[in-house]
Amino acid sequence: MLAARLYGAKDLRIEEMPEPEPGPGEVKIRVAYAGICGTDVHEYFETPRATHEPNPLTGATLPQTLGHEFAGTVVACGEDVDRVTPGARVCVRPIRTCGVCPRCTSGLSHLCTALAAIGVTSPGGGLAQYVVVPAGSVHPLPDGLSLEQGALVEPMAVALNAVERARVPTGGSALVTGAGAVGMGVLFALRARGVHDVLVAEPSASRRAAAERHGARVLDPGAVDVAEEVLAHTRGRGVDAAVECAGRPEALNAAIRALAAQAPVVMVALYSGPVAIDASVVRLAELALLGAEAYPDGVFERVIEHMAAGHYPTDGWLDHIPLADTVAGLHDVRDARRLKVLVDIPARDGG
Repeated sequence: MLAARLYGAKDLRIEEMPEPEPGPGEVKIRVAYAGICGTDVHEYFETPRATHEPNPLTGATLPQTLGHEFAGTVVACGEDVDRVTPGARVCVRPIRTCGVCPRCTSGLSHLCTALAAIGVTSPGGGLAQYVVVPAGSVHPLPDGLSLEQGALVEPMAVALNAVERARVPTGGSALVTGAGAVGMGVLFALRARGVHDVLVAEPSASRRAAAERHGARVLDPGAVDVAEEVLAHTRGRGVDAAVECAGRPEALNAAIRALAAQAPVVMVALYSGPVAIDASVVRLAELALLGAEAYPDGVFERVIEHMAAGHYPTDGWLDHIPLADTVAGLHDVRDARRLKVLVDIPARDGG
């Protein structure tokens, strides 16, 4: 089968590898679509989290098949699998946890101290024609949802967790910094919760257009002072919460300055290094800085329910590319030439 295999920073190869077969408690999936996201960009352009030493939880080593946002059709099940049957259309919750650390045993398994992920630090990945995953990671898709939508469940779950951490009241206001895929997911999740006064700050004109198309008031941080615009819009009060999806220090500091007193900024973006903030603003307004990592139990299911209810439109922000163009897609996402890229996985070798 064909797979996109990461050998090291800036060394991704589309190559043939043996087709995997499921063992007990595992499911084999023929992948239809796999997304490229900020995590994949960091893995490719910086330092892969997988190494040549086996991952202590999963045993994964380089080369690592990328792809942790994907959907497809079950083609085989190992022994003792009753969650799905062949022919089921599914998406996959890719995180792997130890189950025994204090976080896992206290209901915070998504913050496991040994956290791994399929397509990052666990054998297999969605940028391949077939992948084998634990049966417990598989989520069947309702009849009304497409496999294209299924490949978006994982990043939308990241976004929904951030929104649930923000706790914006119905009818409240919010600022989203960064209109990449997670930023769009935050916009959709806010609107699904009755928050329609959403401002989105994004330097890319095409991404601003996508956010505006779906109901956001958009700001160009290269042309205006984002915090000043937000404060003017809210008559000096500030927004009820901000969700930082850009991964840029200036975006985080703009979000902090745009908040109402005692409001939170939720940091969901990845950063390439330490970030300096104006701590005096945080102290004087009693602001809260919150992290958001992956998604707790139940979030995947809520995203699927919201998708089935029509809260996650796909028009105007998705692009499809062939598997052979994966490296170009990574560059496009990094450089904001595309908003969200789905890789179409060929059904036959050579596609």
